[in-house]
Amino acid sequence: SLWTLHPLTDMGDMGDPPKKKRLISLCVGCGNQIHDQYILRVSPDLEWHAACLKCAECNQYLDETCTCFVRDGKTYCKRDYIRLYGIKCAKCSIGFSKNDFVMRARAKVYHIECFRCVACSRQLIPGDEFALREDGLFCRADHDVVERASMGAGDPLSP
Repeated sequence: SLWTLHPLTDMGDMGDPPKKKRLISLCVGCGNQIHDQYILRVSPDLEWHAACLKCAECNQYLDETCTCFVRDGKTYCKRDYIRLYGIKCAKCSIGFSKNDFVMRARAKVYHIECFRCVACSRQLIPGDEFALREDGLFCRADHDVVERASMGAGDPLSP
């Protein structure tokens, strides 16, 4: 979260005392000029009235007491940002908590308990041989069965 609470005064040149001239700041939320004594600045260049800074999904007010996320110019509370943009398990589509252990296969990420063979449901653990196919994760034994079956599918003499 990149929060900064800024008074609206010009700090002047290096070493000069602050001037009392107010800078013009426009609120990203409503587009109006900010006349408040303080503004909320999210990331380096987005400035808001305190009453305008809300989550784009749930409309929760966002202030210095909560984490604020910005994506494509929209602000989100932590819960909605993770729900919309967080990494999700390739099997169950549920997001991860910071304490979850995960397994990775290529670009896919799984909860440990979701990292199972789709054919026999055996949990795959580090060191196991497995295949990641379009139709899911397979343990070595079930992958071999599927491969043999698919190779023989075009052979009319195959039992």
